[in-house]
Amino acid sequence: MTLITDMTAEEAKAFFLKNESYCSFSLPVYFNFAPLLNAISNSLEAKPNGISDIGYRNACDYEGANYTLQTNKDGHYSWRPFELIHPAIYTHLVHKITEEASWVFLVQRFGELQGNKKITCASLPREANDEEISDTAETVNGWWQEVEQESINKALEYKYLFTTDIANFYPSIYTHSIPWAIHTKEVAKPIRGSNANLGNRIDFALRQMRWGQTNGIPQGSALMDFIAEIVLGYADEMLGQKLDDEGVVDYHIIRYRDDYRVFTNSKEDAEAIARHLTVILRELGLQLNASKTSLSEDIIFNAMKPDKQDALMLFGKTVSATTIQKTLLKLAIFSRKHKNSGQLHKYLAKINKRLEGMKKLKEDVRPLVSIIADMMIHNPRTFASCALVLSNVLKFVEDDAEKIELLELVKKKFEPILGTGILDIWLQRISYHINPDIEYRETLCAIVSGVYDKPYEHVWNSDWITDNNFKNVVLATPFVDEGELNGCKPVIPEYEVVLYPYDVESDE
Repeated sequence: MTLITDMTAEEAKAFFLKNESYCSFSLPVYFNFAPLLNAISNSLEAKPNGISDIGYRNACDYEGANYTLQTNKDGHYSWRPFELIHPAIYTHLVHKITEEASWVFLVQRFGELQGNKKITCASLPREANDEEISDTAETVNGWWQEVEQESINKALEYKYLFTTDIANFYPSIYTHSIPWAIHTKEVAKPIRGSNANLGNRIDFALRQMRWGQTNGIPQGSALMDFIAEIVLGYADEMLGQKLDDEGVVDYHIIRYRDDYRVFTNSKEDAEAIARHLTVILRELGLQLNASKTSLSEDIIFNAMKPDKQDALMLFGKTVSATTIQKTLLKLAIFSRKHKNSGQLHKYLAKINKRLEGMKKLKEDVRPLVSIIADMMIHNPRTFASCALVLSNVLKFVEDDAEKIELLELVKKKFEPILGTGILDIWLQRISYHINPDIEYRETLCAIVSGVYDKPYEHVWNSDWITDNNFKNVVLATPFVDEGELNGCKPVIPEYEVVLYPYDVESDE
């Protein structure tokens, strides 16, 4: 594993231009944005003034430069927008950040921000060194080792654990705070001009891609995670200085992006840290999430999130039950209590492993499809994992017409719910090689079906681009891999969705 701050400028550039870094949320394997990003990178590097030669400074005058997949978080009124950043602006920003002098400066600044050894950041973007492990899987490993396991270790040294997170973090980041974090507020605030320093260039790029807005940064890429870490590292630095000034020394903080775990030996120190953190975040336009804030003396028990505690109690090491239906019902009950729990992916993968090992299903398929659809409605984060299980259930239906009927019923169930574009994408992943003509509301599905001659025009608003060759040739580089698409089968293989292989008992 290699942390982003241990990379050279060229290594960081290559990392950020990877498909998995550009789009860190789960899409089927035939979506690959790397060829598009590399074509743009080569084109911009060949231009004397880079992106300025194609009309960049006017991008903020156009709405919809980025493409938003408005994802429903709970099946009701809570939303999480994932954005595919305009690839030209994304690539330009990667270039600016990874210029040799700028990268050296940023890495040095990160070292300063992490100078207080009592405050540990466990969420810097990282790249897997093993080709068999994805960067996402490496990130999950980092959480387990550097947050969960280290939290248990801290029970030997501390008595209290204070946990909290930042409310609505990505949409709340004030873009002008990025120059403050990189150059300090005292230095950056008086300096005007979009090209005055690295912080201002990043701030300007973020506003260009989001219609001039100064509140919020896009969610869904390693590059934005990295920029978010700059702001959070600045908060860490200010918090450490404040605690030193106040004489608070008996503590340790583990931060994973916007989640905080504060270890102390007195309630007074925990309350003081919470108070100072609240003030510092407020200065950056951020605030703590009161509903996710708690203080406990049971560090070991609370080192694990509540959903993981309940999952271990309910399932142990297995999800085996008398039937697949009863197993799914058991998981559905768990999911109502812990919506969008990360544990659902693990146990859905185990159910899928059981299905993969079965030559015959001795149960009715429709109730299984119904339970899976219900779980999707209440846990939109599980769309990919549920699609995996759904595809392996449908393989036991011999008639393709019946498969399509069941998929249409699932589609219909979601029609009243907004923000289900990612569901459409994964349903199409199952249905495409049964019937490629099924229509979905999601634009990316229409692109997969070959509806548009110029797909990029329907994803990103590029009206600000004045270079027609760049717009009509470079941006036209396909991001749907036809070879991968044609090679897909209706039954989704485990490797497309599951981070780790999960073994389960063999089915009779």
